[in-house]
Amino acid sequence: MEKIPTYKSRFNPMLPTRELKTFIVPVEWWVFKNDRLDGRGNATLTKANVETRGQDAAEARKLVVREWSSIATVGTPTEVK
Repeated sequence: MEKIPTYKSRFNPMLPTRELKTFIVPVEWWVFKNDRLDGRGNATLTKANVETRGQDAAEARKLVVREWSSIATVGTPTEVK
């Protein structure tokens, strides 16, 4: 089983009106092993988890999309109990 790294989100909810919960949001993106000018090679799918805090799953996903949308595909958040 591969080890999936976990990162913390840079963005936090603005003016929370309810209790904040912690969510794990999966992200996936394609990366080249050799990213030099003429030596790209094959791309591999890379996965990571982003830990963020939000009032609900929609807000948590929105915060991760703000940071990762230009790089990766953002998945469905799951709440950490």
